[in-house]
Amino acid sequence: MFDRTIKPYMLVLTLVFAASFLAGTVAPTSIGKQMAEVFQAVVVNYRELAGGTLFFNILVQNVMATIFVIVSGVIVGIVPAFAISSNGFGLGVLYRQAAEVSGYSKAALKVLPYGVFEIPALLIAASYGLWIGVMVVRRMRGKDSPLIRSNVEHAFRRYFAVVFPLLVVAAAIETTLILWLQ
Repeated sequence: MFDRTIKPYMLVLTLVFAASFLAGTVAPTSIGKQMAEVFQAVVVNYRELAGGTLFFNILVQNVMATIFVIVSGVIVGIVPAFAISSNGFGLGVLYRQAAEVSGYSKAALKVLPYGVFEIPALLIAASYGLWIGVMVVRRMRGKDSPLIRSNVEHAFRRYFAVVFPLLVVAAAIETTLILWLQ
């Protein structure tokens, strides 16, 4: 299931995510308030949707985001790294806010569904994007590397085998949580 090709990229991006998450937990309160407002504005749009429509919208949004992260890797991996750091930071901010309201263990339960399915899916997709970016740089420098097209094809085969199923499960859990919390 795990592709050793992206192992170093996965490690680097996991460290980026962890550092960004920690930065989010210690971010100034004003940033937390701004992020909470944005998060609430997004959630309000979803709360009006019925179960199947909600699931489909969440899934499509996550699929589009992860595919964008892979494809944008051709821009030397900048977008995948930014996507991971911004998601880590945002989740860290939201975790701290939830912890202030309901305690650390309950806050951990609130972010757990994202950490088990959605974040790993994003990390894998971003790792492929970063891998493709490194291959682009290698080709630009004239070093021996396979055609970028073959790298992209490999990334998308792995995407549909690993990332997409994770996103389906994540969308189902997120849909259930949104409907349950209404």
